[in-house]
Amino acid sequence: MNIEERISALRAQMQKADVQAVLLPTADPHLSEYIPEHWESRRWFSGFTGDAGTLVVTPEEALLWTDGRFFIQADKELKGTSIVLMRWRQPGVPEIHEWLAEHCKGGRVAVDGRLYSESQAEKVEEALTPVGTTLLDMDLVEPVWTEDRPALPQSKVWFLEEKYSGMSCEAKLAALREDLDKAGADAQLYTRLDGVAWATNLRADDIAYNPFAISYLLLTKTGARLYLDPERLEPAAAEAMQRAHVEVVPYAQIKADLAGDFGAKRVLVSKADISMDLYRILAANSAVELVPGKELVTERKAEKNPTECENMRICHVYDGVAMVKGQMEWERRLAAGETLTEWDICEILEKYRRQQPENCGLSFGTIAAYGPNAAMMHYGPTKDKCATLEPKSFLLIDSGGQYRTGTTDITRTYAMGPLTQEEKECYTWSLQAHIDLASARFPLGTNGLKLDVLSRERLWKHGLDYRCGTGHGVGFMGAVHEGPQSFGGPAVIKPGMSITDEPGVYVENGFGIRIENTMEVLADGETEYGKFLKFAPLTLCPIDKTPILPELLTFEQRKWLDDYHATVYQALSPYLNQDECAWLQKACAPLED
Repeated sequence: MNIEERISALRAQMQKADVQAVLLPTADPHLSEYIPEHWESRRWFSGFTGDAGTLVVTPEEALLWTDGRFFIQADKELKGTSIVLMRWRQPGVPEIHEWLAEHCKGGRVAVDGRLYSESQAEKVEEALTPVGTTLLDMDLVEPVWTEDRPALPQSKVWFLEEKYSGMSCEAKLAALREDLDKAGADAQLYTRLDGVAWATNLRADDIAYNPFAISYLLLTKTGARLYLDPERLEPAAAEAMQRAHVEVVPYAQIKADLAGDFGAKRVLVSKADISMDLYRILAANSAVELVPGKELVTERKAEKNPTECENMRICHVYDGVAMVKGQMEWERRLAAGETLTEWDICEILEKYRRQQPENCGLSFGTIAAYGPNAAMMHYGPTKDKCATLEPKSFLLIDSGGQYRTGTTDITRTYAMGPLTQEEKECYTWSLQAHIDLASARFPLGTNGLKLDVLSRERLWKHGLDYRCGTGHGVGFMGAVHEGPQSFGGPAVIKPGMSITDEPGVYVENGFGIRIENTMEVLADGETEYGKFLKFAPLTLCPIDKTPILPELLTFEQRKWLDDYHATVYQALSPYLNQDECAWLQKACAPLED
C-alpha cells in the first residue's frame, strides 16, 4: 500500500470504531526517543522519516506536527501526499490539543495508550473535555499494519561490568531505595529504557544505536522485578540479577502485576515518564496510593560517578582518533581525484570507529550532509540517496559512537573549497557562540535555560537563530540524548553531567553549520558567593580553521581555540603514527591571521 492507501485503510477502522480522529505519535511503550521498527506507525502512515512528530488523521484531513529540526525534511518527504505539515511552535500554528478541540467537538479521539504519556493524555483531555470530546485508549493501527510489520526485538541481554559502570546493580538499587524513602514512597516503576539499563547494568541491541533491552523495572523497598523474558539473558547477566536479588519475569506480565498486590502501598509516579495505559492501571488499583514526584533514575544517572567520568574521557580519545583517521582518508582520496559521496563519508567514519577499543557501534546514524543538505538539521543520507561532494561549500558531519567506556556525540563542519563571505562569517559566528558557552563559569544551582543565552546571543546580534536546543545531555553507554540536563530546560546543571554545546546556522537551500563538543561539568572553586562550576571539553578533534575570519575573534576566543587544539594534540598523538601526528600537528597549530 502507498501512503494514501494506508491512511484510507486507517479511516475505515476509524469509521468502524466511531472515532473522529486518531493520534499517531513517535513513541513506543517506554516513551523512547528512538524506537523499534515495530512501533514506527507514524512513519509507516506518513512516509516522514524524521525522529520526532505526531500524525493526526481525521475522516477528511491528515496533518503532521514536527519541530524546527525537521521542517525542511518533512516538507520534502510529504510532497505527493495529502498530509499537511504543521510547523510546531511557529506563529499561527496551533498545538495538537488546540486543533483537536476546534475540529473534533463532541467526538471521539483515539490514541494507543501504550504510546502516550499520562501527562500528554491529561493535556489533551483538558482541552477536549470542555467541548464534549473523549480521548480513548484504542489501537487502530494493528488491524491495518499487518504483513510487513517488523516483530518486537529479542536481542541477547548482556552485563556491563562494574569497571565500566562504576557501581554495582545492588548499590544502585540501594541508592534508589534511599531516594524513595525521602520521597515518602515505597515503590516506583521505571519504564524508560535508559533508566532500566542504568539501574541494572544490563545492555542489549533492541533499538538501533541504543544499547537497551525492551523492559520495565519495578522497585519496592523490599524487592525488585525486571520485566524481561528470562531466556534473553546471557549467563553473566542472569547471575548479576541473582546477586542483586532482582526477580526476572516475562515482559508481558507487567499489566497483571500492576493491577494486583505487588508489595507496595505508596507508589511514586512521574506522569511524564509513564504511559497512559500503565498509569491508569495503577490509578484503578485500590491497594495503592499514587504519590506524584520525579522519576528517580533520571536524576541519578545524569550525574556520572567518578569511574564513568574517567571512562568517558577515555572513549573520547578513541573517538577522536577515529575522526582524525577518517578525515585523513577522505582528504587523501579526494586529493587523488576520487569521487566521494555523503554515504562514503558515513562508511569511512564507521570503519574507523569500529576499530577502536571497546567500541559497540554507533550512537546514532551518521549525518554527513553536503551543501544545502546540511540545512536540514537531522538529514541522513542513504547509500541510494546521497549527494556527491564538490570542491566548494561545507560538509557537515554529526556522528558518534557507543563504547563500553561511554557514549560520544560530535559535529564538525569542513570547508570543501572556496567559501563565500557569508559562509565564512556564519562559520565564525557559530564558532564564537560555541566558545562563549564552553568558556562559561557559573554558580552551582544555575539551570540550562539561563546558560543558553550565552551561546544564542552571539547569533542574535546578526539577526540569526537556530530552531533547536543549544545542547543536550549524553548518557554513559546509553542514550545519546539524555535528560534532564539540557541548555533549553529548567534542570540544574550539576558536576558529573555530560552535555553538548552545538550552536549553528542553517540557511535553507544554502548551507548548514554546526560545531559540537560534548562537555563534562566540573567544580571550579568557591567564593563568598558560593560554589562555581565550569565546562571542560570531552570531545577531542580538530575544529576546521580554514573558514575562520580571525579578525572577528576576541583575544579570549582565540586563546580558547588554541588551548583546545593543544589539548587535542596532546591527547591523540600517542595513538597515531608519524604521518598522522604530522597531519594532526598542522590541524592543531595556533590560529594564524
